[in-house]
Amino acid sequence: MKWVYPEFLFALLVLVIPILIHLFHFRKYKTVYFSSIAFVKSVEQQQKNPRKIKHLLILISRVLAFTCLVIAFAQPYFPNSDSTKKDVQLIGVYIDNSFSMSRIGGQGELLAQAKELAGSIVDKAPRNTQYVLFTNELSGNEKQTLTKVKFVDQVGKVNYSPIYRSREEILSYWNQWVEDAQKEGNIQSKPSLIYVSDFQKDNSTILNKKFKSITSVSPLILAPQNTGNLYVDTIWFETPIQKLGSAQTLSIRVVNTGKEAVESAVVSVRIGKLKRDLFAELPANGADTLHLNYFNQDAGIAKGKIAINDKQMTQDDSFFFNYEVKKSSSVLIVNGEDAVENVGVVYRLDDFYRIKEVSTNQASQENLEAVDLIVLNGLNQIPSSLSNELAAYYDEQGAILLIPGTNVSPSGWNALLNKLNLPAISGTQTVGLGIQKLNIKDPFFRGVFEGKPENISLPAVAKAYRLLNNSKTLSSSLINYQNGTPFFVKSIGKNNAYLFSTSLKPEFSTFTSNQLFSTLLLHAGNLSQRQNPYYLIIGSDASYPLTMNTSSENPVHLKQGTIDFIPVTFTKNKRPYLSIQGLEAIRILEAGNYSISQDGKVKGTLSTNYNRLGSQTQESSPEEIKKSFEQAGIRVNSMQDGSNWNSASLLEIGESYDSWLWFVFFAGIFVLCEMALLIFYKK
Repeated sequence: MKWVYPEFLFALLVLVIPILIHLFHFRKYKTVYFSSIAFVKSVEQQQKNPRKIKHLLILISRVLAFTCLVIAFAQPYFPNSDSTKKDVQLIGVYIDNSFSMSRIGGQGELLAQAKELAGSIVDKAPRNTQYVLFTNELSGNEKQTLTKVKFVDQVGKVNYSPIYRSREEILSYWNQWVEDAQKEGNIQSKPSLIYVSDFQKDNSTILNKKFKSITSVSPLILAPQNTGNLYVDTIWFETPIQKLGSAQTLSIRVVNTGKEAVESAVVSVRIGKLKRDLFAELPANGADTLHLNYFNQDAGIAKGKIAINDKQMTQDDSFFFNYEVKKSSSVLIVNGEDAVENVGVVYRLDDFYRIKEVSTNQASQENLEAVDLIVLNGLNQIPSSLSNELAAYYDEQGAILLIPGTNVSPSGWNALLNKLNLPAISGTQTVGLGIQKLNIKDPFFRGVFEGKPENISLPAVAKAYRLLNNSKTLSSSLINYQNGTPFFVKSIGKNNAYLFSTSLKPEFSTFTSNQLFSTLLLHAGNLSQRQNPYYLIIGSDASYPLTMNTSSENPVHLKQGTIDFIPVTFTKNKRPYLSIQGLEAIRILEAGNYSISQDGKVKGTLSTNYNRLGSQTQESSPEEIKKSFEQAGIRVNSMQDGSNWNSASLLEIGESYDSWLWFVFFAGIFVLCEMALLIFYKK
């Protein structure tokens, strides 16, 4: 037999006192004078022996009652006879510390309740039990085994994390931990797992993966009083054009996860000096998209914040973003053998564009870095060095407009077109080249025409290159010829690349004298403004381009209020970037608008937001939870409602230590025996 709390056994020494009193019977006698004691002696002799027996029985009852109570507090148990030091019981405890655990349950915030329940687990397990505590961080620090004291201390330090983990990620982490511990010989049996969470529904609720090293799990379910949540999901702009004085439309998606509709939810919008309140009509388990129309009236960085007032889960009530309103846009025109001056003339019509023209051999990486749009004007040959530079520029969200010459080299051109995901050039064509169709439904034409264009003048094309798609082509045809082949195409995706299938020389077309020529060139320029990301998600692998040189001597800082964080910086395609990926960024950064500074000087603005994966607050039912674990080959030991403070002590986590209840029961029996003897003795 072993004891959970053997120190309580020292209380048995107190039993020495009543035993000594009984043995020595310290009683003071008083002399009473009586005329005749013959009758008294006779009565005393008759009652002396029964009285001693009764006193002894009372003593035994008291001693046994006290002994049973002491043993009950010490909690005895009977370990397996073949146990060794490596067979010490080990329990894994997962505490969900995502933002959904900030909701209010029957006993306060769910995370606070989860920590209380996790701390009470040690009252159930043997004293020498070891623990593994892990949260949504799933970091290397959480792989260590903890004693009872360290476990309770670590539970107290658990705080909210913006990281959201699926059920499969949690189980995969624990499965790998058990496998590694078994390979190293640290454990021989498969430990228990206690899963403390509100069990949100997500796309990974159904577990198709089998976890061979997890035999059983004990879920502790924490349910909030109100399952609803209002949050700002995302924002986007109707057009990427952010120029001074331009009209803009901001779209805001707001979500309601509650079972009741919310009418006229106030959504506060702040963009620079602009302040506006919008009203969202949110159906139950639905969303609403709001639109704000305004003008960019100030040049420079415009910082934005969208906020909605919600009673719980306030971390996702705000959404931060920023963008640059530009006074000008830079265009680099690379002139080839068949270049026409009309291209430069068109862009010089608008003071918004700053134009620079170079020849093919003058184009270099330095010329490409700060350019919003590159126009290849009448090139027949594209050198491989220039092709590589243009591909790198395109990968960094630079825009390229390609206008072929009259005698292009297909090999050089197609090498570049393949990198830009555009169709390849395959010979020339002269039949069926009347321009017939404009794909006005494409976003490219948004804002170009007022209403549906009718009877517009179209250019005449006498000769053009045939464009053929291949396996890498990701493009959309904006204007087609009568024969169905494209006249003007653009790439699909975040990056912009445009291609004309004809030369601008008169023998090929009259395109330069048509109003559509200037319209397409200027609109392509408007859509080609290089804009930094509006925001980054904290912990994501997205990156943010920098305009300064980085070094260990002059690190980049992100500052907001009391937060001063040094992010990771790296170089890609000769351009520096910063990243807010990793646990350190997750632990330190909060959602907000940060200044990017170096050497005490502000060099830019970065907006950060929390991931919205944890904002969906629909919970799985106990039946769904049990089914998901069983589908993964994991047996559910017991499932407890976390709203009960004693639920952790009811979990089946190993040997049963309920034998102390029997000693409490027998202590009560002996107390009743003592009372019966006392009452009988008085009678």
